[in-house]
Amino acid sequence: MNPLKILTAMTLAAGLLAATVAPAQAETVPGGRYGRVELTRPTGPMRAFIVLFSDRGGWDAADQQAAEMLARQGAMVVGVDTERYARSLATLHEACHPLVGDAEGMSHQLEREQPSGGYLSPIAAGVGQGAVLAEHLLAQAPANTLAGIAALDPQARLDARFKPCPADSGLSRGDGLPGFHAVGSRTSATLPRPGATVAGKPLPVQYFAAGTSTATALLALLQPHLPQQAPAHDDVSNLPLIELPAAKPGEMLALVISGDGGWRDLDKSIAEALQRSGVSVVGLDSLRYFWSSKTPQQTADDVARVIQVYGARWHTRTVALIGYSFGADVMPFVYNRLPPSQREQVSLLALLGLAHTADFQIRVTGWLGLPASAAALPITPEIGAIPSALIQCFYGEDESDTLCPSLEKSGATVVRTGGGHHFGRDYASLEQAILNDWRKQAATRQP
Repeated sequence: MNPLKILTAMTLAAGLLAATVAPAQAETVPGGRYGRVELTRPTGPMRAFIVLFSDRGGWDAADQQAAEMLARQGAMVVGVDTERYARSLATLHEACHPLVGDAEGMSHQLEREQPSGGYLSPIAAGVGQGAVLAEHLLAQAPANTLAGIAALDPQARLDARFKPCPADSGLSRGDGLPGFHAVGSRTSATLPRPGATVAGKPLPVQYFAAGTSTATALLALLQPHLPQQAPAHDDVSNLPLIELPAAKPGEMLALVISGDGGWRDLDKSIAEALQRSGVSVVGLDSLRYFWSSKTPQQTADDVARVIQVYGARWHTRTVALIGYSFGADVMPFVYNRLPPSQREQVSLLALLGLAHTADFQIRVTGWLGLPASAAALPITPEIGAIPSALIQCFYGEDESDTLCPSLEKSGATVVRTGGGHHFGRDYASLEQAILNDWRKQAATRQP
């Protein structure tokens, strides 16, 4: 039997079986720049977050059927009327539109309201004009932003009203696309479109019979990329870690805790620069790790296990703890609660963009630049318990809420840079300053 027919039959059977278990309920909710959206919640534990874009004719019954079938597979689905979205963007006075930010903003807002163990990067999916829109989101996205996209019957051109911004050249996209790219077609049109390639190779296309429903086709495209069970968070293998071993591993291990935007910006760039300099790096993605509330001791225990596992795996001797923004705020608490044997391995705490208080859960107010929550803990007492020679504190001259200047006469190394919270984006200089100080401190701590 034709493998495609088998897959389609299995997919349809899975959807029909799930339909007998529990109905998926839709509700209309405010969707920010999307306008009103159709929200279909998962019937069980949430395993995926999907933003589903309609064709140019607007959200219809076929789209809703697809949303309900995906919800029965554990997805929270946000249904976007693509024409309404285009009209909304056309009223905004923007040189270009950060489309991927709209999808990510919806995931932040709605996943916070849904009980779950961790943050799930959104998946974008669409049909027709919505499919090519999803492809442009992927083209914009930095690494660790979108889990991927599914494009069904994508049109050749994007509506001019969307005016997508180009990808930020200052942010890494890893080894290629920042997520999977699944394409399907129910038409006789030639796919992929001219120029549609991944790593220089033509984009593979999954073909469906002309009468295949939108729900069946989208589920077939997405099902290989949906996790089979809710993510576990109770052992180190399931911590949101990023491994960057040096090409020739040496004695240096850097543990980098990202800002609250996740592993995507200054933290990622500095980690990759350290790796190129011969340092093995493990990154902890704050957006995912601190999506659910942690205690300082719980965080320290997890970091201790990470240092133990990767120290043994890569045969390292000296450790640098590096944190940016949210990650910098929690790092003093982590150091002070490590086992004594692991504190002895730490030669440097590099704190970039350190504030006065630390939250141990990602909060929407943090993304909006509002003050810390009432549960935030003061950082100054924790800093006072750390040997000052180990501390390196970076701040931008335009930053107003930073603890670094108060450490000027404490014996800590305080580095003032140009710019604000992103330090003028001179990440190479930051990496070199961290590495130089780390090597000096490690040399003084050798037995």
